[in-house]
Amino acid sequence: MKKTITVAAAGLLSLSLLTGCNNSQTAVTSAQTDSKAEASIETQESGKGQENGEAGITYPYVYTDASGREITIEKQPQAVVTDYLPLWETMLLLDVVPIAASGAENYIATWDAFEGYDLSGVKDLGAKEVNLELLAELEPDMILHQGSDMTNLDIENLEKIAPVAVFGSDTKMDWRLSLREVAKVLNKEAKAEEVITQVNEKLTKSRERLAEKYKGQTVVQFSVMGEDKYFVAYRPDLYDKETGLGLNLPEGFTKARNYEQISMESIVQMNPDYIFMNVFDGDEALMEALEQNSVWKSLKAVQAGHVYRLDGSGHAPSALATLYTVDFITDALTAE
Repeated sequence: MKKTITVAAAGLLSLSLLTGCNNSQTAVTSAQTDSKAEASIETQESGKGQENGEAGITYPYVYTDASGREITIEKQPQAVVTDYLPLWETMLLLDVVPIAASGAENYIATWDAFEGYDLSGVKDLGAKEVNLELLAELEPDMILHQGSDMTNLDIENLEKIAPVAVFGSDTKMDWRLSLREVAKVLNKEAKAEEVITQVNEKLTKSRERLAEKYKGQTVVQFSVMGEDKYFVAYRPDLYDKETGLGLNLPEGFTKARNYEQISMESIVQMNPDYIFMNVFDGDEALMEALEQNSVWKSLKAVQAGHVYRLDGSGHAPSALATLYTVDFITDALTAE
């Protein structure tokens, strides 16, 4: 009783959302060399040059990161690397293609939120730990890192190669905050606000469409993370009645914005009208086993054929993944 929406369509919808505020799609979909060249042309045409950049910042510029470190940025970063997927997504929405990222090969091949982007020029920094030798060869202008779990020695080793900006846990579940903070480092603050405005407008229109069609019907999204392991979080972009899609939640759904585990019994008690499941690549067997579960088959959504499967991108509250999820859910609910 599973339905699958074409992920390519969802990805292209995310890209089309940003067309109105993106004067140079090439900067997002070209290889890094082309992206650098275009960025140089744009700054020359604006009359600002490297001295000022998009927001009129005068270089050298000092940015204070989430760990309280003051980072001196000598010029607008062009060659940027990151060891965290959501920061990579954020960069793409700011028209900056990283020259390298951790786990690049895997995410390019499996992350549906990247559908439609040409990321062939992004080097893989390694999945478990950063390849410092490759990183040094790439000679980046800036390194973006999420979280405060790195030791001082780790940061010192990275700083021998390029300045390191650390982003805090508050940006993990808030892609708008992440967009704004990364934009400060990359001198893309005006672009960040354009993107946020475009997304907010899209959410408003989608919320109005869904409100007319789904009064009283409940929707639950959860992630399958193992056998009998289901995780949920309250994501404002999906559930908020004023700023998100305004999806109706069943009684008993969490209000926590960080993911927490629930049982199948909890899902049965909520018994939603629609279910959206996030299933990571390689975990298809978990979905297949669930479809054979008699308790699962008793749910209203299952019996009505209102179960939809997203890939792992649906789990992430990061920038592009959120767009992927919003587009997917809107398309699924309005297609009926």
